[in-house]
Amino acid sequence: MDGDAINMLEKIEQKVLNFINLHNLLPDGAKILLAVSGGADSVALLKILVGLKLAGRITNDFHIAHINHRLRGKKSLEDEEFVKTLAEKHNLPVSIERIEVKKYAKENKLSIETAARNLRLKKLTAIAQKNNCSCVVTAHQKNDNAETIIHRLLRGTAFKGLAGIRPKSVINLSAGALAKADGTIFIRPLLCLNRKEIEDYLVSQNIKWQTDHTNLDCRFTRNRIRHRLLPLLQTCPPGQNQSYGDLVELLFVLSKKGFAFSEKIERLTKAAWKECIIEQSAYSVSADIDRFNNYSPLLKVEIIQNALRHCGVGLQKITNVHYDRIIKFLMDNRTGETLQLPNKAIIKKHLSARAEQKSFYLGFFQNHSYKPSPVKLKIPGSVCFANWIIETEILPADKCDIELVKKKKNNFIEWFDFELIKPPLVVRCRQQGDRFKPFGLGVSKKIGKFITSAKLDLDQRKKTFLVCDIEKTLWLAPVRRSSEAEITNKSKSLLQIEIKSHF
Repeated sequence: MDGDAINMLEKIEQKVLNFINLHNLLPDGAKILLAVSGGADSVALLKILVGLKLAGRITNDFHIAHINHRLRGKKSLEDEEFVKTLAEKHNLPVSIERIEVKKYAKENKLSIETAARNLRLKKLTAIAQKNNCSCVVTAHQKNDNAETIIHRLLRGTAFKGLAGIRPKSVINLSAGALAKADGTIFIRPLLCLNRKEIEDYLVSQNIKWQTDHTNLDCRFTRNRIRHRLLPLLQTCPPGQNQSYGDLVELLFVLSKKGFAFSEKIERLTKAAWKECIIEQSAYSVSADIDRFNNYSPLLKVEIIQNALRHCGVGLQKITNVHYDRIIKFLMDNRTGETLQLPNKAIIKKHLSARAEQKSFYLGFFQNHSYKPSPVKLKIPGSVCFANWIIETEILPADKCDIELVKKKKNNFIEWFDFELIKPPLVVRCRQQGDRFKPFGLGVSKKIGKFITSAKLDLDQRKKTFLVCDIEKTLWLAPVRRSSEAEITNKSKSLLQIEIKSHF
């Protein structure tokens, strides 16, 4: 290796190491998964990290993953064999996965690009988990970052889109996960290099790589940006000598500033979330309406987005128009009204914003025309009813401290004298004319009138249901039990019924 090649090797490895340390990307001693396609970027990623490992500058172990998209026939198989050979040469374990991108794209009505990305992320996550890898390392570089920002601008983006590709992110493929702590960490240590630096490095070290000719196909948006739009933007207008600088570098600087701004907004959003969110279930979020209305429009949008993610809603079809409608709806204080939002994928449920006197709800609510059928309780056992899981258990009274049981009671768990119940027990929706004896009153009352006098808001009313035996109503859940089958010191066995929110 001549002097220029050695200098190039040292320069590139040092630049990547500095970037890794700056962003704290690689946990010391952790096993990491390297996503290697066989192209120039991923081959450089492998070579650079292996070089840093051999020099004792990082302490990680590697496992290689290759995803065969099966889009290029024989060429895809050649890429697969190339990566296998590369792994053997470096004595590294390798996992190969083949995916059916075209079939997945057709079944889910996605573009080939989106389908390939979704399946690739799923497979990489699964391989990382199976092989106890703490993170997935991908070979995104500065040009990818520039193309991503331009792509987002073309589709319409907010400030987050200007952050480009982040050096480290957590991707959770499970719906309904606001907190991303359980997701997979993806890190991108080559974001400090551009495409030319990477290819010059590989050539100087006499390292071969595979070429994917579909990257030249300008039917794909990213390829049009790469081969047509970016070069055009880099070219000075005719008759002018003005130089605009390297657009890839300019967009990298912009993405760093966007990333810093995004992090600040995320911190403010977390603080606002803690301050104004009242209750979270698997399918809805409620918040203090006065506190929410005091936030800036930017924070309001962030809180709404967090609430939608918490409920498992993809944000692709939620536009600025919808955010503006929700914010205006809540500012107008339209108590008791509901604003419907688009979500064609939801059956028998509606994505809605609903305003109450001092709070608002955002999430999924039962369609007014949909009522779940009655369900017979398993004793002991567990059943599902609407958005609830209902669990029952029989407890011997002589082994229970009755007074302690009463002290532990809340709206979601009740105890009844099992000897005074006439099975079967059924859970069902309320019906016109239903009556019960509210605990503490001792007289029969229409359930509708009781709910009105209890001043339950619209969401609370819709969550209520009845637990009945063959003769009587035992519980208007989760509001008030009846005085029927009350436990006493003479009770021999107790029936415990506990309800839990369930999406």
